[in-house]
Amino acid sequence: MAVRLRINTYEPVQADPLGRAFTGYFPRMTEQEAWEAGRGLWRMNADRVSREKFALIVGESKVRAVGQVTGIALHGDRIELQGHVLAEGHPVRDAYLGQPDPVENCSQNPVAYCDLPAEQQFVLTPCHCGCGQDASRDFLPGHDVRALQARVRQHFGGSALRFIQWVDAQLTRPGNRASGNRAGN
Repeated sequence: MAVRLRINTYEPVQADPLGRAFTGYFPRMTEQEAWEAGRGLWRMNADRVSREKFALIVGESKVRAVGQVTGIALHGDRIELQGHVLAEGHPVRDAYLGQPDPVENCSQNPVAYCDLPAEQQFVLTPCHCGCGQDASRDFLPGHDVRALQARVRQHFGGSALRFIQWVDAQLTRPGNRASGNRAGN
């Protein structure tokens, strides 16, 4: 699935958390400008959007940019997509750029999710646990736990407590960007 983000018309902004001078669509904007204008900030489900591989930026009912989502960043209750515009020749970009909004519906919500036939070849990737099976996410269900358990056995003598203590120590080291930004905080 992909996320579709429908942008409004051009509007200058000041003090934008993403450093943008404007948001919205204007005629003759480049794909890169459309991506920058449309990649954030949105109210959407972080878990759901983090599973998406592609984003379509739609302005005036047409796809103006197609990007690959590589991550997300939280800004309070809003989400910024991280990624890049797909290059000419990429099958997903070439299938949708300049085409009508594939999620054209009566909804007022600018965020929507859709299955794109052109993305199917990119949906499945090898499970990161190393089992050799394909998954539509980083891991097949339960395989993330399997991968963690294997590392606890290999590096911590099977002690989950030693692993947790090590993680906590890493997160509280001076200069660690993750310190104070742990999950659940």
